[in-house]
Amino acid sequence: MKLQQLVISAVFVLAATPSIALSDEVWNSNYGKVVYQSDRGKTAVWTYPGGTIFVEGLAGITSNRGIYQGYWVGKSNVLCDTSREDGEGKLSNTWGRFSIRFTVPNFPMPWEARWSYCENEPTYSWNGIPQKPASVQR
Repeated sequence: MKLQQLVISAVFVLAATPSIALSDEVWNSNYGKVVYQSDRGKTAVWTYPGGTIFVEGLAGITSNRGIYQGYWVGKSNVLCDTSREDGEGKLSNTWGRFSIRFTVPNFPMPWEARWSYCENEPTYSWNGIPQKPASVQR
């Protein structure tokens, strides 16, 4: 009976342990620290100071990443005519398009992105450099 309980406990612990993409992906960027928070279906949800980034098609992809599209929602002085869902599930009129390219195929992965306001073509630069996990920092 104790062995069965131990096995069941181990299964629950492993199931609750986040993957690399959800626990160790943190980048220093030109707009502050960016953190891979969670997945919603096929979309990765990232946060940065003052907002959220939704990267379509990235959820669960931990290697051989390429180019992805999405959008950001957050603090901005520019109001869009349309709205998008923010990180709390509320609609916001302060958002823009986000296009990202990972520059190396394996973890940890730096990236280069472009962003815009509203539906405009992404032209502003946003780059992320992986932050070393706390256990590796010296």
